Amino acid sequence: MTAVDQGMQARDWLIGVDVGGTFTDGVLLRPGHQPVIVKTPTNVADPVAGLMGCLDALGESVSIAKTDLLARTVKLGYGTTQAANLIVEGKGSKVGFITTRGFRDTLIVAEIGRERIGMDLTASRAPSLVPRSRIYEVRERVDSQGKELAPVNMEDVKAAMDALASDGVEAVGLCFLWSFLNSEHERAVAEALKGHSGWFVSASHEIAPLLGEYKRSATTALNARLGPLVQQHLLSVSQSLMSQGLEAVPLVMTSAGGLLTMEDAASRPVSLLSSGPAGGVLASKLLAERMGLRNILCADMGGTTFDVSLITEGELALSERAFYAGQEIFTEAIDIVSIGAGGGSIGWVDHGLRLKVGPASAGSDPGPACYGHGGTRATVTDANCQLGRLNPQGLAGGRLHLDTEAAKQVLSDLGKEIGLSPEQTAEGVISIVDAAMSDAIRSQTVAKGLDPREYALFAYGGAAPLHAASIASDLGIKKVVVPLLAPVFSAYGIVASNIQHVLSRSRVVPITDADTISTVFGELEKSGIAALESDMVPDSARILIRSAQLRFKGQMHAVNVSMPSGAITKESLEQLGVKFVETYERLFGAGTSSASAGIEMVTLRVYAIGVTTVPQLEKVKATEADGVPSGARQVWYKGELIEVPTFTGPLEPGTRIAGPALLDYPGQTTWVPVNATAIVDGFQSLVMTVN
Repeated sequence: MTAVDQGMQARDWLIGVDVGGTFTDGVLLRPGHQPVIVKTPTNVADPVAGLMGCLDALGESVSIAKTDLLARTVKLGYGTTQAANLIVEGKGSKVGFITTRGFRDTLIVAEIGRERIGMDLTASRAPSLVPRSRIYEVRERVDSQGKELAPVNMEDVKAAMDALASDGVEAVGLCFLWSFLNSEHERAVAEALKGHSGWFVSASHEIAPLLGEYKRSATTALNARLGPLVQQHLLSVSQSLMSQGLEAVPLVMTSAGGLLTMEDAASRPVSLLSSGPAGGVLASKLLAERMGLRNILCADMGGTTFDVSLITEGELALSERAFYAGQEIFTEAIDIVSIGAGGGSIGWVDHGLRLKVGPASAGSDPGPACYGHGGTRATVTDANCQLGRLNPQGLAGGRLHLDTEAAKQVLSDLGKEIGLSPEQTAEGVISIVDAAMSDAIRSQTVAKGLDPREYALFAYGGAAPLHAASIASDLGIKKVVVPLLAPVFSAYGIVASNIQHVLSRSRVVPITDADTISTVFGELEKSGIAALESDMVPDSARILIRSAQLRFKGQMHAVNVSMPSGAITKESLEQLGVKFVETYERLFGAGTSSASAGIEMVTLRVYAIGVTTVPQLEKVKATEADGVPSGARQVWYKGELIEVPTFTGPLEPGTRIAGPALLDYPGQTTWVPVNATAIVDGFQSLVMTVN
């Protein structure tokens, strides 16, 4: 394509990229064309180079250069594991911390909920996010009503800044007592800190203006620790994209399921800890709405982890707290549970000669042995390869040819330790990882009083479709949905999302206090509109959504309830109270509510949404017909070798498949066992019924 030709082309293409632990997934959406998907190895040492490699592959798929690809792109969404990786690897910037006099040890003493450690008598406190030697106190005080008791002492601030400068810190966290009620002191000190060249400043009134001294401090400190490195990464991504021809402002996915500009996200890296997985949950919600399904189990199995989230009665499961680096922090996020169970999870034998799988992963370098890149440890992917479930010529959309002999060798080596053949070892690896994934789903359903049989299982990520039927059978789930874009579903969800700013503030007030509640929501909505104006979102594309956390007076924990728009009145708050009681009893059982104790509002929240260009899921008419196999493979199944018909996708809507069968699609293979049937629906998703 010439420069003149390119200049005449419309900017109407959408790109989503999700950088995972093993693969970087890309999806290109063009009006009037089928989606284009690619999976390229993640470049752990240089994620930006890995991103560019993924974009190169997308360009090659449509026979244009990367620069022309980006020039035609109206929206690019990016999912990153950068923040989470820094925590896992124990990395971060050198941080100092400033707090109210008398509260220097808040981060040191810490706190942890019983739900985190149970009855573990060996549990130990995680290391402080900031060493005590770099925590400085400042004389100032605001009371629990937000009233100033003592002004901020700027001489203390200057002394702390001088000490931090001599310590060579790269970032400073700032958290004063009750600053979420009155932030004037923090604002003054933050202004002084930002005047110091080179410091990343993390202030609690901006990052976590919520009730809970320790969690607010820990969130602020962790944000400071991640800040400089994440900021540098996002700046590098943005500059690289624009230098290669992207005119649109690149957007990054947050844990809460919305997009931010990279400039906005760089100031709050704690909002990116579940960046990629959130995209898959959003994509599941979009597809489920079009399919008329309201209860969904989102199951994302990639190369490194298995991520689980719920959609109940059409509503995402949201949380304002998470657990990272041994610390409980505030971060608005889709509630996602992750375990170390992916295609790259390594099989091993413990001291008791018991076969184990994970959580360690072979990653993308060297990766599973069957990738042919020098891997020497047996993985889940090697096990699937040995059992004949994978097409040796077709992994990662045909970009990766499998070395079946290498897979057999590493499984043979592992099996010798416990007296099993390569095939028996492979079956053991698959059984163990399937059981671990089923248990992860139970932790989100049965453990919370929910019946998994009332949900449909959405299986996505490159590895999930091979394991979904087994998991569903174990849990009694009848319906499994494998989306057409399953291998890159999170990348699709990222580009299909809207801009979203989450604005929260804690204010403990009776639910009857309409004036205070109306005032706080008004302030939050004003801030949300300002944020959308900064993003250049037009008035017609702005949406404000309210929610609140409510509890019965005397309780510690609160329940999130959505709120209607419009004037906040005594009548509307009475209706909100009724909705809260209904929600509470749905979660905890009939008769568990205590409305007579009084209801109070704890946290007020506004979602400021900027509607962007979003791909539409088109449904086509499906004419049912039996599928015609394209071939067959020898598959080791329940201790014997059987011939299994194979089908090459994408298949026509209405195509029926009876198990056993293997469906090879670009980037993924679906296993339909003997006890299952499948049909391709109007959205080209494979809908499997497991008996």
